[in-house]
Amino acid sequence: MEWGYIMETKLTTYVKKYAYQLGADLVGVANIERYENAPIKMSPKGILPTAKSVIVCAIHHPDAAIELDGEIHSQVMGPYGVQMTMNYKLDLMSFKIGRMLEDMGYKSVPIASSNIWRYRGYKDLDAVFAPDISHIYSAVAAGLGELGWNGICITPEYGPRNRFVSIITEAELEPNPLYDGEKLCDMCGRCIEHCPTDAYRKEVDGVKDVVIEGKHHRFANKNLWRCAWGEHFGVDLDLPQPDVVDEKVLLDYVDKYGRRGGEMGVCLKVCLPKHLRKPEPDYCKIADRRHRQTVATGLPLDRSVYDRILGICQDWDIDSVHFVSEQKLADKNIDITKDLPDGKSVILITERYSIPAASPEEYREKFPEDCRSYRQISDLSKGFAELDICRLLEKVGYSALTMTYMKHDAIRKICEVKNEGDTMINTAMILTEAPVTDKAFTNLNQSKNPEDLKQEIYRIAMEKGADLMGVASAESIDSIAYQLRDIRKDEKIISAVDKNDIFKAYKPYIEVKKRMIHDTSDYIHGAKSVIIAGLHYPVTPVERLGKPPAEAIGPYVFVQYETNWLLGQIGYSICQALENMGHKAIFTYNLTGAGSVVGSPRGFFADATCNTLEAVAAGLGTLALNGSVNTDEYGIHQRFIAIITDAELEPDQVSVGNPDTCSECRKCIDACPTRALNAKEIVELDIGGVKVPYLPVDVNRCDWASKYALTDEDGNKFGGNVTDIPCPYEVTSENLDAALRQQDYVYKFRPVTGESCIINCPLNGAFVMAE
Repeated sequence: MEWGYIMETKLTTYVKKYAYQLGADLVGVANIERYENAPIKMSPKGILPTAKSVIVCAIHHPDAAIELDGEIHSQVMGPYGVQMTMNYKLDLMSFKIGRMLEDMGYKSVPIASSNIWRYRGYKDLDAVFAPDISHIYSAVAAGLGELGWNGICITPEYGPRNRFVSIITEAELEPNPLYDGEKLCDMCGRCIEHCPTDAYRKEVDGVKDVVIEGKHHRFANKNLWRCAWGEHFGVDLDLPQPDVVDEKVLLDYVDKYGRRGGEMGVCLKVCLPKHLRKPEPDYCKIADRRHRQTVATGLPLDRSVYDRILGICQDWDIDSVHFVSEQKLADKNIDITKDLPDGKSVILITERYSIPAASPEEYREKFPEDCRSYRQISDLSKGFAELDICRLLEKVGYSALTMTYMKHDAIRKICEVKNEGDTMINTAMILTEAPVTDKAFTNLNQSKNPEDLKQEIYRIAMEKGADLMGVASAESIDSIAYQLRDIRKDEKIISAVDKNDIFKAYKPYIEVKKRMIHDTSDYIHGAKSVIIAGLHYPVTPVERLGKPPAEAIGPYVFVQYETNWLLGQIGYSICQALENMGHKAIFTYNLTGAGSVVGSPRGFFADATCNTLEAVAAGLGTLALNGSVNTDEYGIHQRFIAIITDAELEPDQVSVGNPDTCSECRKCIDACPTRALNAKEIVELDIGGVKVPYLPVDVNRCDWASKYALTDEDGNKFGGNVTDIPCPYEVTSENLDAALRQQDYVYKFRPVTGESCIINCPLNGAFVMAE
């Protein structure tokens, strides 16, 4: 559908439809006027002054996970862990909706679902644990529900069993009416009674009042440090808790006793509005069950459910799905009712992937980060599939539970799912009340060899979300590697790993290694081609990083790590397709090894220089001075994944471009807070016969800011981190060790970095929007 046509239709309906297609259970819109009482540093207009609307999407938390987990102890959890998968799914929605709106011409800022906070407040913002904007308050502003005494947004459909995400946009959308139905919190007091830290009675500073369009939402003004005792800091809830809890107390307890682990939110578990409460003490002891809009009928399972489950599995590259009936479980003496009291059957989904290196063990040793990436992408794909299957089964009236304490071995044996050589097997098991019949669907992603393999790979890349795709010959990439080995032959990388737990002082383990430059044969012997897929991200978070009034950095960090994750999914899908067509393929974020990583609240992600020379070789753009790729469509605002394969594909022509694009501009060099770029170091590479100016980055100086977040000038200060240690003239093991030991304990595992060389680059491509 053409954007012009869409913009002439009702945009609000289109946006909501897209959100539901992405998996939202509820979608609402708030107009910007509803935020007039919000602190400016936590408001949509603080982040994007031209904002007119906020879109809020909700995913319903599977009921059985809430009702049955945490029964033994709130820090003994299994199924509740699906919450992290929900966060990742909400991130995907936020990113894709924000990107879609920006591509349509509306500046938009997608917000991360969680894990980016200003822990201690910031300047005139005195709120602690402050997100960029509150998804909970935004859900109320978007008409999805109202606040309970526990401070959680309660919806009439699901109670508090939702997680939310928000997208700020200058598109003027039609707002939902505010919720005006039966009061959803009747002050039953169960959150007060069951809170393991007594956060609703101790250190409560009166009542907080959120006013939206004249409607008051009052709830307990808790001490959030007390609330974070188990849920955030993982301190053992069985330890005696002092009368006053603050950051110092929590850090002292972590240092003295260590961490037991996260906590299930008991205030969420025990809360339901009156009309949804369904007490069943034989089913769950602490919580009530939720009355559902749809209930099981006792009739055979609708055949469309099988098809919809298969569709979910194919969307996430699942290889096989097995339905195991109640009768077969009984025949094998397998009792699932210990985990799901009304459980009747099991659905087993299996993901298979292989790393077709000549020596898998050698590959794992040489590329540990790539191996972790494979596992992470596989785990997330499997996680999305099991979450979506659970939610589907609940919507048609059946209980469903995943991530249970039950081992998979017995079900794998029934389904004849077993390890095969170097093929990795990754399974998920959904226990359900649904009366499935015994069925097996295998090789779901098998496909025939197409007439035009390159065109088929292009189709898959675009279907999975890529914006750009090009092909370079293995010979061309190997030529780049040969030149880099000479240019960077004397480079030593100083790398640190924290040997301490989170919320404890950084305890560095430092290694000094020679820079290793890789070619295609290090991945696959006999490689013939390298496929490069590119994904662009919204540019507004780049433009607005650190800008007043909000001075937010979170949206920038979010779109970068989300871009990296989605690229991994694209690379993984292309590898699966090539393997199913009889070819070998491996994806990597950093083929030659010339790039580095950036620290973030979701772990390290590939920096802006990764796979950029490879993208130039594949004809996708020209190399910018800061090491990123400048494309006609998006400027420097995309990142790349590389897929090495033995399939012979026609290479694309290297772009000559304008060699003077960066010749008069030195903004990236001037902006770098650690002086990691030095114009005197520019050399010339030959890429497919085209002379390309190349400025190697001083990786140790760059890592000081981007990987370890040791200087506040690269954006760290906007997140509230107090760490600010100037980069020395020469980075050594000793001064890096000393600097890391001074890191802010609370922020060390959730750094936020702005990559100044990217933020200050004026190359925005054809999609740049006028102020």
